[in-house]
Amino acid sequence: MNQQQLERIASDTFQKLFGLRASFVQTELTFYGCVVFLATDKQKAVIKFSKEIGRLAKEIQGLERLNKILDCPVPAIYFYGRDEGYDYLVLEWLDGRSAHELPLDKKAIATFGEHYTDVLLALHECSHEQGFELDDHTFSPRLIDAFEHWMYPVYRYLMSAASPFSRQLKDDFASLWESRAQVLAPINQGSSLVHDDCHIGNVLFDPKTYKVAALIDPCDVGFKHREFDLFHLYDVRPDLKLADMYIKKAKLADGYQARRWFLSLWDDAKHSRNIGWYDEEWISHKFERYGQECA
Repeated sequence: MNQQQLERIASDTFQKLFGLRASFVQTELTFYGCVVFLATDKQKAVIKFSKEIGRLAKEIQGLERLNKILDCPVPAIYFYGRDEGYDYLVLEWLDGRSAHELPLDKKAIATFGEHYTDVLLALHECSHEQGFELDDHTFSPRLIDAFEHWMYPVYRYLMSAASPFSRQLKDDFASLWESRAQVLAPINQGSSLVHDDCHIGNVLFDPKTYKVAALIDPCDVGFKHREFDLFHLYDVRPDLKLADMYIKKAKLADGYQARRWFLSLWDDAKHSRNIGWYDEEWISHKFERYGQECA
């Protein structure tokens, strides 16, 4: 992605929408694309670009669904457009600091952790009577069947000649695929609405109260299982032990620690298919941890 080009598109879009020329422009390159922050003394906005075709349309749907459920803010959607071959999404600039900057202070960690786990628990209490949501707005009563629907295209990609995965990792994923029914059996029923990328890099906190100020950047929001969110709590700042706080409030089925790595591995495979990301050492380490939990 050409950063200068995206900043120009963002600045022109800001001026067209708000009739003002941004006096502040700051760009951050992200895992899935690029985010441009723009402001004047009267107006602020965030403009997102994505490497994955169709990703921003999914984010719009996800934000709209989360806004109906959560009791904390999510960004309002101002505009969705396309220019010079790039889709872009204009969003509300919400106040708060990224939670990965949470200070190493016992009160801050306890307050934030208590509030954020309560936010997630409330989200996960939202279930659907028909079970797990498929991509075509139908449902399956069994997680195993839904997982196959979601992940078979990913499995087919990573096993193809076009994927960057080594022969060893392809063999490891083939074994992982064969184990799916056994691994997922303890959580085969009982759906929850999930954010699908709820690590704390996607959370803002209030620096005065240390409570959650906003939830941002959802991935594939839908009725899955709460554990599809839970493993993300280890991704950023594991020292905060947010997953442990959550588990103290919600009883999980036996075999969770193995499923944590199982779901995380398939999540990495999904990202590879979506944007071409690949880190062999990272993925191999997760297979080692998964093997240890299964031993």
